[in-house]
Amino acid sequence: MIESPDRTAFSHFHPILTRPQDNDHNGHIAGATVHGFFETAIQAFLVEQAEFDLREGDLAAFVVSSAADFYALPGFPDLLEVGLGVTRLAGSTVEYRLALYRPGEADACAAGTVVQVFIERAAGRPVPLPEALHTILSGLQLDAQA
Repeated sequence: MIESPDRTAFSHFHPILTRPQDNDHNGHIAGATVHGFFETAIQAFLVEQAEFDLREGDLAAFVVSSAADFYALPGFPDLLEVGLGVTRLAGSTVEYRLALYRPGEADACAAGTVVQVFIERAAGRPVPLPEALHTILSGLQLDAQA
């Protein structure tokens, strides 16, 4: 189990408005939906902060691994925030650390990791991160405790 990170470890948060269909049959946010929230936070950051073109850019980013642990059971109509950080930048690979919080709460509802590999879209081969993207993602670097 991944230890729940404290909110103060993150400098970037992405808001999530839950929807009724996000709940599972027990009335809580479904696990697959939490993974979707994590990917939404990553993609939104890449588009908004790094001006990454998800559909037609020279690079594409593929999720090759993801994992999550759950500590609380949010459900619609909760407002949530995803804390987004980076734990590893190496060549074509980025490892993100994410945590799902209710606004103002220090303890995470869920936390996990997502690993993306960036490829050259035309060739389908991994490529090193462009310097500008590497610099932007470095700004999300978390210390080893997060």
